[in-house]
Amino acid sequence: MTEFDIGEFFIRGDVREVEGEFQAVIIMRAKPPLTTVTFHQVEKDRWFKTADVAATAAKEAAKALKLAVDEGALKA
Repeated sequence: MTEFDIGEFFIRGDVREVEGEFQAVIIMRAKPPLTTVTFHQVEKDRWFKTADVAATAAKEAAKALKLAVDEGALKA
């Protein structure tokens, strides 16, 4: 599992199964001492037939988010 550091969080792409279909999700884990973990669906209402395809989409989305943050997307 590869996690990316984006400031106050570590993120990674992953898969969540719901009733036999799969969602590509980005998991955000707050840096210590906090232990909060949240899941965010990569594309609203997009479902995948296999876990492998969803995992690939999630990992690509996590990399894109990391790149955007590195390029200053969160700076006002």
